[in-house]
Amino acid sequence: MLGPILLGVAIALAQAVAAEEGEGSMSVERFAVSRDDAIHECFPSLCRTRTGRLILAYRESDEHQPRQFTRLIARHSDDGGATWSERQVLVATSTDEPDTLFKYNCPKVQQLEDGRVLYLCDAFINDLSKPPAERFVSARIVFWFSEDDGASWSEPVQTSVNGVMPDEIVELNDGSWLLATHLQNASPHCLVQYVSRSSDGGATWEPAVVVAKREGYDFCEASILECGDGFLVCYMRENRGLGRPVYKCFSSDGGRTWDGPYETLMDCGYRPVAHFTRGGDILILYRHYPGQGVGMRNTFAYIESEQSAREKDRAAQRGNILPLDHDRHAHPDTGYTGWAELDDGEFLAVNYIRDDAPMAQIRGYRFSLSDF
Repeated sequence: MLGPILLGVAIALAQAVAAEEGEGSMSVERFAVSRDDAIHECFPSLCRTRTGRLILAYRESDEHQPRQFTRLIARHSDDGGATWSERQVLVATSTDEPDTLFKYNCPKVQQLEDGRVLYLCDAFINDLSKPPAERFVSARIVFWFSEDDGASWSEPVQTSVNGVMPDEIVELNDGSWLLATHLQNASPHCLVQYVSRSSDGGATWEPAVVVAKREGYDFCEASILECGDGFLVCYMRENRGLGRPVYKCFSSDGGRTWDGPYETLMDCGYRPVAHFTRGGDILILYRHYPGQGVGMRNTFAYIESEQSAREKDRAAQRGNILPLDHDRHAHPDTGYTGWAELDDGEFLAVNYIRDDAPMAQIRGYRFSLSDF
């Protein structure tokens, strides 16, 4: 049996070895992408094009729930996110009457299979004197296209897709497009997750179908993935603020009908953003929010296999979670993200966060699979 001195030495050596072995195991790099302390910069999305260019989309406004102005911004980086181009303003709206602001809400950016870059966003009159069900019913999704890797953008293209907080376009193996949005349902009073379908490259859209609807639950902010055999997984936020996990639904018929919802291992999860990695796993970034009484302070990354993603039973799922950031602001505001894989197993993510700024800023993160 070790005496007190030898025991202390043994513990110290063990701690030193553990610290040395642990170096680099949590090496998430955090850095500012855009910060203007007079502007609320929020809701970023990120894509990497085939040329290696990173294209960033986000919104500028006077606050999280804007009353005075909104602007949609695009920027790009050709050096892996080390430096970024000047802001491109795709559209700007403003008003002196708070309840009449035409609001651009939450943008997404992606590269389509045909090489064009698509920037999309929901837009509606943000009349705060009306309940969400009445405000959201007028919301429509607007497209902008770029044929030169984000150097310039088309005029806005209005679509008939109704709803808010759009996902990216999911281009199915059969050439169809899916676009997820959600709306406030009046009776029962709940948020409903929908998906719309186009068979002609977004020119026209079929009536939306329900992905998830359940009394007492608010399903929203979907992120849909198509597996190689056409099987669809739709991850969703549940918005009651009760600490419920991210949920998922499944479709085996191209998004025409859906099975679920089922619980995932992402407890207290808001606003999932899911994509396949080059290695075939699924990486999901999300806000961790335990519920009322706890600030929306933490942003996590979660990785799981496709097999786990297909599992209905929570006990059969397997994954790993990596904390990315913590918002230390007295009034935190964070957790809407985008990410891209730079090289195999190396990732760049963007998030909006207050933290050490008076208004929300866009922050970047570099991490790798080894950090999990």
